[in-house]
Amino acid sequence: MDDNTEPNMKAALTENLRNLKETFRDTPSMEYLLQIVATYHGLEQTERGIGFAEAFLMQIEDEKERLLQTSMVFEMVEMNEDALTYLSEASEKFPEDAQVRNHHGMLLNKLTRFEDALSIYDELLESTPGSLESLAGKLIALVGMGMQGDILKLYKTSIAITPSSVQDWHFKGVIDGILKDYFEHEKGSSVTEGQVEKLSKSFDSIEHIIDGLGPEVRQYYMMGNFAGKEIYHEVIENKE
Repeated sequence: MDDNTEPNMKAALTENLRNLKETFRDTPSMEYLLQIVATYHGLEQTERGIGFAEAFLMQIEDEKERLLQTSMVFEMVEMNEDALTYLSEASEKFPEDAQVRNHHGMLLNKLTRFEDALSIYDELLESTPGSLESLAGKLIALVGMGMQGDILKLYKTSIAITPSSVQDWHFKGVIDGILKDYFEHEKGSSVTEGQVEKLSKSFDSIEHIIDGLGPEVRQYYMMGNFAGKEIYHEVIENKE
């Protein structure tokens, strides 16, 4: 019997939703809430999922967290313009908050509003030049805008920064994942074969370093690397 028929899949999603809501009642968390919203979306009941989330989110007293998490809910169901409304409000109310600004910039990149995103990341990097998260966001904007010279400058900046946490290694992985495929794609046009070979050796040396830092660092880096490659190809496909 084929379990992949539409009625069976809908029944499985409905059962999963019931289990998720029970778990959420016992241990409410943003992780479970987003899964619930995504499951409602899969059942083509997106508005019900948003309503469920909003009933929970309105209880959050911290305004910054409420705005950020509400934007995440809308982003989860690909209502990115709605998500942007909440992030724009958060940026206006908390203009010095790096978490808010980085999230805002990343969503603008997702919406291919690269110039607006670049402006945010340039401001962030003025105050925190060693932020690999902001460098990763800036790199996406530069690729989207086709600014080859600035991409090479950013690469040189990134290799001079030593990640200080596993989260930093994730963003280092994002940067390297984007750059690896960018250099390969641009080989022979804006990047010479000699440059590509030199850069390839640089990436190899980073992987040797990671091997000595333990499985957690390697996992974060490789997950970031994979995400970076996906982001790069999505940006290129949208441009073409």
